[in-house]
Amino acid sequence: MPEGATLVPVICMSDQTHLTNFSGDKKAWPVYLTIGNVRSKTRNSPSKMAILLVALLPVPPKFTSKKAKKRSAQRTANDEILNAVFSFIFESLEAIAKHGKEMCCSDGKVRQCFPVLAAWIADHAENETLHGLKRMSCAVCEVPVERLGWDTKEVHPARDYQKYAEIEERYVNTGGEHNVASLLAVGVKMGRNIFTGLLRVEIPLLFKPDILHNIYLGLFKHLMQWIEDFLKKHGRQELFDEVWKSLPPYPGFFVPKKAYREVTQWQGKEMRNLGRCILGVFASSLRSPTPAQQSPFVDAIRCVRALVDFSLMAQYRSHTEDTLGYMEQYLHDFHRYKEVFQEFRTSKKTRQEADVHDEQLRLNLERKLKEAGKIPAAKRRRLLDENRLERTGKREEIHRNQSHFNFIKLHLLVHYCSHVRKFGNIPMYSTDVGELAHKVQIKEGYRHSNKNDASRQILHYYSRVHAVSMRLLTLRALQARKPEGASGLDNADRCFLDEISQTRSAIQLTETEATRPRRLLRGRDKNINSFKQLSENLGIPVEQIFNELMRYGRRSLQNPDRLIANKERLDTMPVEQFNQLQIPVLGFQETDVYDIHRARTTGERSFRNGGSRNDWVWVALGAANEYGALRGKLPGRLRGLFKVRDTGTNGKVYRLAIVQLLQTAGGNRISGAHGLVKVFARQQTSTDEFWIVDITTVTGLAHLIPEGDGKWLVNSRIDLRTFNDVY
Repeated sequence: MPEGATLVPVICMSDQTHLTNFSGDKKAWPVYLTIGNVRSKTRNSPSKMAILLVALLPVPPKFTSKKAKKRSAQRTANDEILNAVFSFIFESLEAIAKHGKEMCCSDGKVRQCFPVLAAWIADHAENETLHGLKRMSCAVCEVPVERLGWDTKEVHPARDYQKYAEIEERYVNTGGEHNVASLLAVGVKMGRNIFTGLLRVEIPLLFKPDILHNIYLGLFKHLMQWIEDFLKKHGRQELFDEVWKSLPPYPGFFVPKKAYREVTQWQGKEMRNLGRCILGVFASSLRSPTPAQQSPFVDAIRCVRALVDFSLMAQYRSHTEDTLGYMEQYLHDFHRYKEVFQEFRTSKKTRQEADVHDEQLRLNLERKLKEAGKIPAAKRRRLLDENRLERTGKREEIHRNQSHFNFIKLHLLVHYCSHVRKFGNIPMYSTDVGELAHKVQIKEGYRHSNKNDASRQILHYYSRVHAVSMRLLTLRALQARKPEGASGLDNADRCFLDEISQTRSAIQLTETEATRPRRLLRGRDKNINSFKQLSENLGIPVEQIFNELMRYGRRSLQNPDRLIANKERLDTMPVEQFNQLQIPVLGFQETDVYDIHRARTTGERSFRNGGSRNDWVWVALGAANEYGALRGKLPGRLRGLFKVRDTGTNGKVYRLAIVQLLQTAGGNRISGAHGLVKVFARQQTSTDEFWIVDITTVTGLAHLIPEGDGKWLVNSRIDLRTFNDVY
């Protein structure tokens, strides 16, 4: 490119999506476009309108014949049509990428811009189609199919798409089946790569890791199948379901209402939910193993832990060499311990072979018993037991010898760290953006169409929505930047903006500037105005509340601010009770984005027609070097929220929380193969069973997984902030 030129990285994404629910098979195949000059946080926000719908690709028809020759011809026709459509799409981009074009930028300057295709966001099946690869082929390296599930330290040759293009050209000019064979040997189909020949495009760099489809909808689904079989083998399914249904609430976490085995459909949202709790639930369900179970249980937990930790670390938005080293170690540990699940990685062919051998052994026993004639019952039982053990051992041997982990989604994890080193992070190129675009840009348009020739109506509908939405964004930006004392907009624009603001548009655009929220007490109980009423409502003796109030004063307040150490005077102070505390928690690796944790406490009363709800919370009680891995905090159950005014001295208002704190086990360290902190309940006779603390020390919700007998596991994998803090 010439000196002073401006590179415009073009980022495209594509994915087929269903248009009909429960009936019909109509699909759409959209192609979206955005640019890398826009901050990833902005372009990935649906309200910013940075993702444009470029085209709807023709969806290949279903196969109408079972004959291999006709199917092959139809595949060839589908590929030729796809290549022709993409050639048409890339034609205008290629002309500008070669010579550049003067464009007006957002800062008002005119620059010579060169748009170049830099990334294509898609799931692996889509990448195979667009790159012209055979099934189970990697778009980055030439790994053989039989090595897909091996350790990450193996290095395979990187793909050289330029060399493939030269081989294809040589075949067109001179023929020679050996050229075709050389491409097929590395998983490349002849003439199927839509990116071949594009100017300034590095084809191997177009591939982007896909956390949604590769980990959540891929590996986690495989993992849960292995876990189900593992639990069934060791008789732990009932315990797993019991722990699963007893999980507490947490922001963004959907509390399961059914046993895991009763859920019939798992989509991206459900699999994300599962990834946040599966380690703790699995570890809790494998507690108290027998001596024979200890080794497989430890290996299984370590395997699950390694994959969960890798998936969490892959979501970081900024990395160091240390975090990348952790990712590589987690992946290495997963490969090291995955053999414990190998017997459950059976193919249909392997299961059929095992069934044949099982049936043969059963028939052999029947023939042996028939030839033996009448035998004693004890000998008969012994022969049956021996045959049962032989059949079980033979089945396990076949599963062990023929099962493998050679599937592509496991291999793709190898390229995550190298991608981070080149491009910064993985969520920047998330396929979640495309899934959101499907809903707004495709499915909404289809819903508003008459379902006949829907493609044109979808494009027409979204072009209008996009034009109006961009106009709204512009007006809001102008209004926000208006000079002091000026209107910023003319009357027509103000009227238009006011009219739109009063209605619900197709796309929500209003976003306020991020400000630091405050802790707020919500849900005041109007029937509570004294400590006696508060005591009756919470089920805590009023004497204990008074004692804890005075202890709170001695522990946390200076002399002038302490409450009067007189129970008669305390009893006259006005009290207000609340059932919710809103806690702003700074988002992980963010500076101005806050999550709101809503800690609820209903005492003995029911919550939303269910049982009572008293959430687990974190309470900051010391310096960061205290309480080991918990770093100065302890989890506890929120039992009450109240506000009291000291009418006797300074008239100060105290906003307080009653918390039932837990104790840590194992020296405040992470323990066991699961790497989670264990906590247990304090004795009810203990004087420090309940603590009264200022609401400013309640730092957020905690997520604890029950382990039975008054013990819990601190779920440090519930979100990225907790994962980063508790280790």
